[in-house]
Amino acid sequence: MELKGKFKVVNVIKKSSAVFFKELKVGDEFELRYNLNGGYGQTADIDIYQGGKEVHWNDASRLRRNLKNFEVEQIA
Repeated sequence: MELKGKFKVVNVIKKSSAVFFKELKVGDEFELRYNLNGGYGQTADIDIYQGGKEVHWNDASRLRRNLKNFEVEQIA
């Protein structure tokens, strides 16, 4: 089972130097996916897709910190 959502950047609150996030701009879309059937360690790894391809991943804590720099809306 996989949890996923598609998002669109509507505002850049603060520029980021984080991989993937440093290139995001208003209008960009990306998808977040979390596999509930995957391995479980100390962190929950969330895959980041853009254009149908996996481009990066973050653990849940890091993703939360990175997304604070953006205003996004869920579109799917």
